[in-house]
Formats: sequence, structure tokens, C-alpha cells
Amino acid sequence: MKPAKKVRKGERQAVNHRIDAEIDRVLGMEEDLIPSSGFMASVMERVEEEAAAPPPIPFPWKRAIPGILLTAGVFGWGAVELVRLGLPMARSLTIIAPHLSAAYVRTVESAGWVALALGISLASWMLSRRLAGRGGLL
Repeated sequence: MKPAKKVRKGERQAVNHRIDAEIDRVLGMEEDLIPSSGFMASVMERVEEEAAAPPPIPFPWKRAIPGILLTAGVFGWGAVELVRLGLPMARSLTIIAPHLSAAYVRTVESAGWVALALGISLASWMLSRRLAGRGGLL
């Protein structure tokens, strides 16, 4: 391993001053930017076209609201029926654990660890995408 190079504060300021001076010199040599001859006319033409364009078509909420309400009602009714019929059925269920031989237990245990590792990898990848600003699941 290489030892860490220590830079003194005075040396760092001298380097920064030289860099700033070089940037100022390069920027001072540049000529003024002048737009091409037809640039202003083409921009104004596009602005006038956009101003003359008809307004966008509004979303037909009057036609969509009945469908949205009907869909919400169907899902709500389905949830009520699921709770009404599902709770008595859930109480009568008995769960019997399957019997696995020792050879299968080791295989299933290994598969479980692999699935856990893949799930953690996926979760960390999705978190990093969200933190990076790229929304969306995949």
C-alpha cells in the first residue's frame, strides 16, 4: 500500500489559484457568441405556431366517472363478500405440516437461503434505484 500523500494547506491553495487563473485565461480568450442570421426568425416562428395551436382536448371526466364508480363499487362489494364468506371458512381450516424426509429438508433449506439472498439483492437494488431518482419498480 502506498502511504497517503499529505498536501499542505498552502500548497492546496496555490494549486487552486493556478487552476482559477488558467480557467480565467481560457474564458477570457473566447469570442462573444452571436446567433446565426435566421435563428431569431425561426424561434419567433415556432413561438407564433405554438400560440396559434388549438388548446388540448380535455379529458372526458363526465364519461369516465360512472365507470370509475362502478369499478370501485365492484371491488368494494367483492371485499365485503370475501370478508363475509372468508372469515367463517378460515376458522374451519386446519393446517397440517407436510412430512419431508431428511434428504429433502436439506435441499429445501438451501433453496430457502438462496431465495432469501435473491430477495435481499432485489430489495437493495430497488432501493438504490429509488435513491438514484429512477422511479418505477423495474
